[in-house]
Amino acid sequence: MNISQTVLENSRVEITKAILVDLQKLSSYSGEPIAAVYADNLLRTMRKLRDKYIHDPYTEVVMALHDALAYSNRWIDYNASQYQGAYDLLASLVNQETITNLSVEDSILTLEDLGFDTLPFGVKLDDSQDGDSDEE
Repeated sequence: MNISQTVLENSRVEITKAILVDLQKLSSYSGEPIAAVYADNLLRTMRKLRDKYIHDPYTEVVMALHDALAYSNRWIDYNASQYQGAYDLLASLVNQETITNLSVEDSILTLEDLGFDTLPFGVKLDDSQDGDSDEE
């Protein structure tokens, strides 16, 4: 491992530590006004991770959580146990030497199981429309 790889990993670890601290604080202060400060900091730090390490598999999981929290300020709707579950998940991922695509998929499904809507931007299809508009 060369020096640039070591610096890269250490920087990612520092960003992750900040994310974990904010998740822990959100877990502690969920439902209280001060939670907004931690949510804001968490979302900013998540975007910083995305900007620096866009191709990192860990970033994919973090951004799935980011989308669940940021969309329509849904971070307000989640409770302490959900934040603790996200904390535990991210902490376990950061300790893995390699994160596979399967790990990423499983992690995102775990976030879904915790109640986070990781695909809040989805389009709802209207099944009531008739596809044959030519028939009249």
